Amino acid sequence: MTTLLSLLAYALVATLLLALIYASRSARLQHRFRKLGALKGRHVDEVIKFAGEPSHRSRMSANREVLEWRRVGFHIALSFTDGVCDGVDHVPER
Repeated sequence: MTTLLSLLAYALVATLLLALIYASRSARLQHRFRKLGALKGRHVDEVIKFAGEPSHRSRMSANREVLEWRRVGFHIALSFTDGVCDGVDHVPER
């Protein structure tokens, strides 16, 4: 019985630590985008340098692409034309 309780306690602690790690990664990414300020008109290299590599890139046409940054609890998609940000395509509501 003691072993089972110990295993459950370790599993609970591990779950809480993972939740804390994912929440902090999400909060850091959100903070980077807030600190960057207005996104429209910024060059793609500037956004990537500041926010980090995107989770996903989608080429829409020869000169247009959408970049997405995803973390648990946070998702933002930015559209770029000729490497210049057109604005935010998607930020889900909470």
